Amino acid sequence: MSYSEDLKYHYNLYQLLLFHFQNKEPEKFFGLIEDNIKKVHSLFQTAFLKDKGKIINALQLSYSNAKLGATNNLIKLIKRNAFGFRNFENFKKRIFIALNIKKERTKFVLSRA
Repeated sequence: MSYSEDLKYHYNLYQLLLFHFQNKEPEKFFGLIEDNIKKVHSLFQTAFLKDKGKIINALQLSYSNAKLGATNNLIKLIKRNAFGFRNFENFKKRIFIALNIKKERTKFVLSRA
């Protein structure tokens, strides 16, 4: 960083943004962005300010869909590597093995209405 003042400035800005993001401080996070908006690349300006509401929700709420996204990614990977299973039951069993699920958690009951 001693070679470029511009690189040093942007690295320090990144570290401050990361600190405020990890501490879940949306006011300080966006205040820092708005204070430095003229000095950063236009892609960063639009990326943060366009999704400001979503970023604030991510910082304030404790909900996340990361586990669901990881499970979906694993299923897609199994599907890609399998080149087609003979039947759906084999595909479902392979998913349960990969997710370390011992048995099916729910049994569907058909009722007559």
